Amino acid sequence: MKINTRLLGLGLLLPLLWQPRPLRGQDKPDCRDVLYISGGNRLTGQITEIKPGGDTLVFQSWGGAVFHLPRKDVKRIVQDCRGAKGARQEPRPYSFKERGLYHHTRGSVLLGQAYYGLENVGLQIQHSSGWMFSRLLGVGLGTGIERFDPDGSDVSVYPLFAEIRGYVQPKRLTPYFSLAAGWGFTGKNIGQRWGYTDTWRGGWMTQAEIGYRVGNHLIVHGGFRLQRKYRDWASNWGGPEGGIRGTDRILHKRLVLGLGLLL
Repeated sequence: MKINTRLLGLGLLLPLLWQPRPLRGQDKPDCRDVLYISGGNRLTGQITEIKPGGDTLVFQSWGGAVFHLPRKDVKRIVQDCRGAKGARQEPRPYSFKERGLYHHTRGSVLLGQAYYGLENVGLQIQHSSGWMFSRLLGVGLGTGIERFDPDGSDVSVYPLFAEIRGYVQPKRLTPYFSLAAGWGFTGKNIGQRWGYTDTWRGGWMTQAEIGYRVGNHLIVHGGFRLQRKYRDWASNWGGPEGGIRGTDRILHKRLVLGLGLLL
């Protein structure tokens, strides 16, 4: 009875000190178990029991909560003995926040044909913010500024779009994808040029990006961008009656290459 009384007292004292019970075979009280769970999450604490058959682990977290975890959902178990001399500590392989608010700012070049048919390089800056529901699904809104022909007579475009995005693997280096659609508004009209008066109007836009998220904050991407625009023009050479008028329907088709900062 004396031994049982000591064990009972020790069992009551340990929760007050917020210390999980060590597994058999651990010879240091500062060892803890780190469980890497499906979906990229991680739990730190102590495995206190393995149910008969080995299909369920009873796990006590570092804060005292107790979980019953199916063994198939535990991808990896690491024992971290920080106070043990010479103990090997593995670096955390994946620390990206999978759920919650995100902000993504990126700059890109737009490769393709300009309005007059010549190959050129346009410029794009975009920012989007939204909510990640899981690693594979996030929804957000974005805007930006784009010049499809920086050296020509084209006007700037200001897109406003909705997007969905996701990250394929629970790793530091993982494929990334994004799909967006919305409306591109045109900037200030250029006015008279070469005997013509131009009035620009915006139109629908869509874009698709694929690439890689490197670590937690860097995204390298490529993709494809479509933008509809209209140019209403009037010739000033038609005399007092007004001259010739017309509308050009423009569809920009551009490849996109860029870098982004993710927060």
